[in-house]
Amino acid sequence: MPRIYVTGGRQRPSHLLTREEWSAYEKAVLLELDTDTGAVRTVLEYGSPPERCPPRPSHVFKAGSWDGDHLLLCTQTEVVVFDPAAERVVRTISHPWFNDLHHVARIGGRLHVVSTGLDSVLAVSDEGVVEALHPAVPGAPWSRLDRSTDYRRVATTKPHESHPNYVLEGAGGVWVTRFEQRDVAPLGGGAGVRIADDPIHDGVADGDTTWFTVVSGEVVAVDLAGRRVSARYPLAPMGDEAGRPLGWCRGLLRDGSATLLAFSRLRPTKLKQNLQWLRKPLGKQPEAMPSRVCAYDLEGGRKQRTWVLEDHGISSIFSLLPGRPSGAA
Repeated sequence: MPRIYVTGGRQRPSHLLTREEWSAYEKAVLLELDTDTGAVRTVLEYGSPPERCPPRPSHVFKAGSWDGDHLLLCTQTEVVVFDPAAERVVRTISHPWFNDLHHVARIGGRLHVVSTGLDSVLAVSDEGVVEALHPAVPGAPWSRLDRSTDYRRVATTKPHESHPNYVLEGAGGVWVTRFEQRDVAPLGGGAGVRIADDPIHDGVADGDTTWFTVVSGEVVAVDLAGRRVSARYPLAPMGDEAGRPLGWCRGLLRDGSATLLAFSRLRPTKLKQNLQWLRKPLGKQPEAMPSRVCAYDLEGGRKQRTWVLEDHGISSIFSLLPGRPSGAA
């Protein structure tokens, strides 16, 4: 898989940056990385229109997916349908209940949009009609939010009860990862599968196994059908980073025997609970490591290669996508 896509955001210049993470990024960025040569190319920079944003918006692509021969990307408040062949945005989809979107994927013929700000997964038509709302925790979101509000214009609804991140299909159902509960849970209710003691982020199926990232630097293999963890892979011992925080570990892509992982540079945040998984305060750590993509041989216990991407206009990385849809020639 020599070519992959990388989604994320470019941070505002330091003199314009505030500590509010929901206004941190000036552009959503889609990069193309050639993992053979190391060449990096900017494919798309994007910002949502003002009527779909709060007054001081953050423009960032969080986790995307393939949908036929198009890419589904999500900003904080929009689903962006992108044609990689023509390198153009085909259309955008938005709804007043889109707040702090973290992932979009087509499952069962409908778009499933993780509206993290509403602690929910929304099943949405291609016309932008919400056909179903699946709360990530019982009672969400209307036990604390007003359904008549346009949440695209609201900077943040934090603190979140669950902070869902990623939606996936497996074991005969649809599941969502839950940052605060440290688990993956079926939509519609039911017991989740506890993944780790630290917060988790993405979940990517590969055969009968689903692979999850733990933000503190671990990959966990899970048998969803059996509702059990089958293997754990701490990442720090596999490279030369022992004793250093690896950064936010989020995006994951399986490529045969290699597992590609995305790390984002750790930066202090106003909501310090987001960094509670750090074993020491950020200020007392060695210099934070840059945003990058790394390839690992998990079974062999070694890091294979690193591509640093900060010099290519991306400050934080959210997802890694294959360079072509599954099954394409």
